[in-house]
Amino acid sequence: MVYEKSAKVYVLGLAFSARRKGNCSKLLEYCLKKFEEMGFETELMESYDLNITPCSHCNYECFSGEACPVEDDVPKIYEQCKSADIILFAVPTYGGHVASLYLAFSERGQAIFESYKEWKEFAKKVNFIIIGNLSSGGDMALHEALYSFANFGFWPEVVLISSREYGRSSIKGDLIEEEEVKKRLDRFVERINQKMKENN
Repeated sequence: MVYEKSAKVYVLGLAFSARRKGNCSKLLEYCLKKFEEMGFETELMESYDLNITPCSHCNYECFSGEACPVEDDVPKIYEQCKSADIILFAVPTYGGHVASLYLAFSERGQAIFESYKEWKEFAKKVNFIIIGNLSSGGDMALHEALYSFANFGFWPEVVLISSREYGRSSIKGDLIEEEEVKKRLDRFVERINQKMKENN
């Protein structure tokens, strides 16, 4: 069910991790709690609980104005995103790239937005938490996530979190226990809030 927008600012967090309740969702939960303390409405969605399929088995219906033949949760997720005022995407790094779940979601957007203007309005809401070690391509994953914004004249707020930087294993999903990580997320949330104030 699509969130019905209230008078409050609605912040949507979406974790693109292959596992539930890992670093992505825990860092998002922390950020969403900060937004709640500001009086905002929040919601967390995890791709683990959703069916996200890449473009496949089609005849480019999206380029001819026809309905996308792929049946999954992607249209529902985009509708939820459209109703949000602020969007936080938490994306892990796999094999030196952003998670394929995020790539699949991103490429399917071409069948969702009816115009460049509509896509640009959506993009203005997006912000990223990228999780990955530099030695494993975390910086490249960050650039990969930003490619879609290159010609807009604006950039999303981004924070890159590396477990190795804090002497932790990315497998344990305990990055949020680091005080410095919390401080970085505090600054990330404040930058997003400040940008929203300046644009309204």
